Amino acid sequence: MSAKTAVDSSAVRKPSVISANTVRIAAILFILLVAFHVLNTLSYADKLSETMANAVYVFGIALQPLCAIIALWVALKIGWSESVGRQWTLVAAGVAAFAIGDIVWAVIELGMGLDPYPSIADFFYPLEYVLFVVAIILAIRSYAGLVKTRTPVLVGGALGAVGVGVVYLALLKPYIFPAGPDELDAIGKFVSTLYPVGDIVFMFGPAITLGLVIRQLGAGRFAWPWWIIVVGALIFALTDSYYAYADWSGSGMTAAMDLGWISTHMLFACAVLVARDVYRAAERH
Repeated sequence: MSAKTAVDSSAVRKPSVISANTVRIAAILFILLVAFHVLNTLSYADKLSETMANAVYVFGIALQPLCAIIALWVALKIGWSESVGRQWTLVAAGVAAFAIGDIVWAVIELGMGLDPYPSIADFFYPLEYVLFVVAIILAIRSYAGLVKTRTPVLVGGALGAVGVGVVYLALLKPYIFPAGPDELDAIGKFVSTLYPVGDIVFMFGPAITLGLVIRQLGAGRFAWPWWIIVVGALIFALTDSYYAYADWSGSGMTAAMDLGWISTHMLFACAVLVARDVYRAAERH
């Protein structure tokens, strides 16, 4: 290759939209997720000592605040004063709320040796629903002038209603509603109903709606981080709903459930990183 060709080649080469830093952080999170899942699978199979199993449990809990720190740090750098910054800060705050719930749950269960359900942790977990759905509403409204939003909202709402119906028939009607006071008090029944219904109303439905909205953007880079959010929210809704069903039906817990919650928030953290890169690339142009 001649010197002139090399110069011409470098002149037309465009910088990558996704930064090397984002790729590195995503790779580290993925490695941590795989390591946790391998160890957690061994723990579920009773192949670890009690001390080691508790260490793996704490390791999994620690991954949640790690995701929250990454997401909040980057979202605040995007800027609360900007509309997109508020959207991503709300997503990050939702990750942080779930992480606080996990920490409180672990302290009550491991540190105090008590049953953490229901507990103060059940204030922080549902807080993610509120923060997430507000972020999604803001995101959809920001695209209202560019794409059609009415049909996606109607479809998302309809599928959400179907999902609530499935939850009612599979979980609420046969298990939770018939539970007597000796099994569930009023607060316990409310919380047990809130989670599976909240998964559908505040995660599944909004994720479907958002996906239908950003699908109209085609291959545009501004849709990239939101597609990650859609995938993460669907994983969360399915994981959390199935957890409730497995718990009440007695089908048993699996390591995949823990994987679902953590992978959701790792995806959310990565989405914030990608959003930062996309907006920076837009500013360069």
